[in-house]
Parts: sequence; structure tokens; C-alpha cells
Amino acid sequence: MILRLFGPTTGISVVALVVSSLATSVASAAGPGYTYAGISYEWTDVKYGVNPNVDERYNNGTLEVENIDLSLGILSWLHVQGQAFGYLDGKCKGCNTNPDGTTFDADIKGVKVGMGVNLGFDMIGMSENADLVLRGNYIYAEMENLNVTSPSDISDDGYSVEAMIRGQISDRADVSIGYEYQDMDHVSNSDVTVGINYRIIGGLSVLARGIIFDSESGFELGLRWYFGDLIFNDRDSIVR
Repeated sequence: MILRLFGPTTGISVVALVVSSLATSVASAAGPGYTYAGISYEWTDVKYGVNPNVDERYNNGTLEVENIDLSLGILSWLHVQGQAFGYLDGKCKGCNTNPDGTTFDADIKGVKVGMGVNLGFDMIGMSENADLVLRGNYIYAEMENLNVTSPSDISDDGYSVEAMIRGQISDRADVSIGYEYQDMDHVSNSDVTVGINYRIIGGLSVLARGIIFDSESGFELGLRWYFGDLIFNDRDSIVR
């Protein structure tokens, strides 16, 4: 069972805190980075069109997946990003039913790849440490190894669009608040998320992210390594 960390009242407070933090971001901090590699673990009700939480055929199960992320800055305002999830040990908890009524896990995996722009708020006279991020993605997800008493293997693909405000609030921390709409072949879904990256040493940071404001909920925890300045001569993108 996923802990529902964000109710409506708590969610509003979190959003207000994030917006306030972005508005008062410190002048000495650089903007957020877009060249990184990351790994995380996610506990969630829904993942890119697979939503067993609302389907009794899957015992109203929940998902636990590991995510591998890679993002690359192309220009100072343009980046590409990809995520592979579930390929190590992604599972839908208790989604299968044996003939005797007991349940067992199903396998889930998929990919998401996209391109986005990160437009600095300093273009309109606001904080130079915050960006508006707009991104479009292709998504593929599948769940397999289902028992004969459950539906057959499922697969789905489609697209998502994202809008996010992301900003550096200190030399070590950046926060984000975002909205994503996912339109798959058989289902659509939307999420509001809040997240924080806190650099612990060099380019290595701890990532925490939560889904709020929806019938679904989720929480993600992991690590990111920002390496752009190591390979691009002290900048975050291939071309300045």
C-alpha cells in the first residue's frame, strides 16, 4: 500500500512553499542542470498508462519500479531526456490471481524519451535561477507474466506533455513543481508533481519526488549525478 503523503491541503501548502522558494532563490546559485544520469526507486499507483490501482482484474494493485534516467543538454535552452523503468525488477504488487485465490506479482517495464526546452525566467525580468521547462515525450509501457485467470499481457504506447517550473534555491538544492498529461492508446492520465534535488558532494545529489493532487499517488527516491561541467568545459550543454 502506497503511503498517501500528499492530501489536498498538504499539497496546496507544498506548492505554495515551492513557489515561494523559487521566487526568493539566492543570487549566488547557478541555474538548475540538464545533463545528468540518475537511478531511483518509485512506489506508485500508476505508471505511464498502467494503472492497476483502479482495475479490479488486477486486485487494485500498486507498482514498484526502478528508474534509470539520462538527460543531455544540447543548447543552453534545449535538452533531450530518457527514462527506462522496470527492467531490473519492476513489479505490479499482487496483481495476479492464482486459481486458489492467492495473489502474486506481475512484471512491468517500459521507456520514455523526449525533448524539451528550458527557458530562463531572467528573460522576463524574474529570477535568473529558475526555468520554465516544456517537454514532449514518447512512452511505451508493458505488463507481462500474467496468470491465465487475469487479463493477457498488456502493452500500451502514446505520448505525454510536461510543463514544469524548476529553480535553484541554494548552492546545493533545486526544487521543481510540474504537470504532466499522458495520452496512451487505451488510457489517459495527468499528474502534478513536486521534487527536490540536494547535492551532497560534487555533482552527486539526492532526489525526492512526490505525486500530488490526483486520485493516484506516488513517491520516488534516488540519486543523480550532474556531469555536464566535467565534459563540456564548465558548462551544462554541448553548445553554450
